[in-house]
Amino acid sequence: MIAAVLSLPVSIGLLIWIGKMKKDDPFPKGTFIRLLIAGALSGIISSIITIAGTIITLLIEIGPDGISQLMSEEGIMQFAQQLSQRQPELTFTRALIAFIRIFITVGFAEEIIKFLCAKSVMKKKGVARTWMDALLCFCVVAIGFQLIEDIGYSSGNIATAIFRALTPFHFTFAAIMGYYYGLGKTKKNKICNFLAILVPSVIHTIFDYCGMMSRYADAFVFAMLTMSILLFILTIVMILKIAKWHKEKTLDIVIED
Repeated sequence: MIAAVLSLPVSIGLLIWIGKMKKDDPFPKGTFIRLLIAGALSGIISSIITIAGTIITLLIEIGPDGISQLMSEEGIMQFAQQLSQRQPELTFTRALIAFIRIFITVGFAEEIIKFLCAKSVMKKKGVARTWMDALLCFCVVAIGFQLIEDIGYSSGNIATAIFRALTPFHFTFAAIMGYYYGLGKTKKNKICNFLAILVPSVIHTIFDYCGMMSRYADAFVFAMLTMSILLFILTIVMILKIAKWHKEKTLDIVIED
């Protein structure tokens, strides 16, 4: 419980910060709550997809013989023991398959689900009148997503809780998403709408991929640390950019259909 609580302050702080930015031009009543709920739902849906993708990949790996082994309780116990002990040799093919799986079931899946959940709330008239409104909507949904994910990952592990508290990267991905989405709306450019999902999906995939592969090679440990630092810097840059855009009203461009 303590670990889970430790993971929350930064996300909650970002939420309060967004609320203050919208103080003079508030969202329609209840919008913040709906966006947070949409984010939480997107987190739950994404978790289900990730688990399903992992199970399917594992079943493909073990093949028909391995699946038949799971038909008995003894077979399940033996398989679980083998699974906990196994450390497959890292080959190019295995590494490539892992990247594709993470892109489909984690990077792309999470970002497209967050995008669609945010859009479902933004459909209501008056929610996303401007480019800045849209960007902040995506950010609030991402915070809702991260709050759910932080509680799940951090339970019982204080080190993980502190790491996640210092790495609100879902917020960063959402800020990139909102920027490209608003750019596409103002420029009437569908490519930007595609980039709104693709760019955060790719960055997200690379980060998670480095983390997963770090168990196989020291090079990936270094890559994971490098990505964490770069994303931390990018998060600070995006926060400063949003603050500047808000102050100078740079993104106060009407995009509502």
